Amino acid sequence: MHYDIDYSNILHFHFHGKKRCFLFASEQTHYFYKISFSLISREDIDFDNPDFDKFPALKQAKGYVTELKHGEMLYMPEGYWHYMKYLTPGFSMSLRAFPSSIVKLSKAAYNVFIMRHIDNFMKKEKVRNGLITKMKKH
Repeated sequence: MHYDIDYSNILHFHFHGKKRCFLFASEQTHYFYKISFSLISREDIDFDNPDFDKFPALKQAKGYVTELKHGEMLYMPEGYWHYMKYLTPGFSMSLRAFPSSIVKLSKAAYNVFIMRHIDNFMKKEKVRNGLITKMKKH
């Protein structure tokens, strides 16, 4: 589960097969166990079969689920969390548009020019795994 760091508005076109798409507004962020200093949710969550005992906040998330088939298109507003899973072999293509407000454009610039590098450093140094391990122990 992630959101696009550039806060683009996205038209997601699906050309072949079937794909399940989950969308959640940015106001739902606190339900996804977002990793501090990262741009994604925890990587040990199985969003296909969530463990609500281990991750109870996921039950509170309110969003949308749809299945795309050949020729269908999905609009993903800027900052929306999404998770997609191909149900059959297929392919899709996305067209992106800049954020609609200067506030979201500045958030996008921060994510692209600063936060992305922090996120990459944490991946490289495996700091994220240490944070997850510490979070599991408590």
